Amino acid sequence: LSRRHGNTLFMTLMAGWAALLSRLSGQTDIVVGTPVANRQRQETESLIGFFVNTLAIRVQLDDEPSVTQLLEQVKASTLGAFSHQELPFEHVVETLNPERSLGHSPVFQSMLALKNGDAEPALQLPGLTLTAEDYEHRSTQFDLSLSLTDDGTDLTGSVEYASDLFDDSTIARFMSHFQTLLE
Repeated sequence: LSRRHGNTLFMTLMAGWAALLSRLSGQTDIVVGTPVANRQRQETESLIGFFVNTLAIRVQLDDEPSVTQLLEQVKASTLGAFSHQELPFEHVVETLNPERSLGHSPVFQSMLALKNGDAEPALQLPGLTLTAEDYEHRSTQFDLSLSLTDDGTDLTGSVEYASDLFDDSTIARFMSHFQTLLE
């Protein structure tokens, strides 16, 4: 589907995620955040540090677009956002100056992240044994965050959500709807 429409897998997943959020919320103007590595300059490639930035991708479903129209819109929005990925998200928030609330993020309440590539190789150090630990998040920055990993064969993921808004069965139902929508 992505290739047929000249999109990336990320764009197709973003279109599906935005369509799902629109249907679930009853809203037709959806803004989804996505993290970017923000290492566009060659001189930063060798630096150690966390250079991630957040992009806001707006998807408008006012006129009930067809799949083709939705994919075209998401492609344009995504390419536009990525062309300005070096602009710090904080600057975007300052410029937009949205009404602020301690209860939610100022520009979007949902996040979609896609990690491409193989899993990280295990770190091996002489005389040291490392084991992975499951980490249970006790809080989330957004109402709903979907993190996906594409290893070239499978697409796997996890969902973080605000437990004061959603319960496990609701999220399981949302993910089932997402899978059905993509199929």
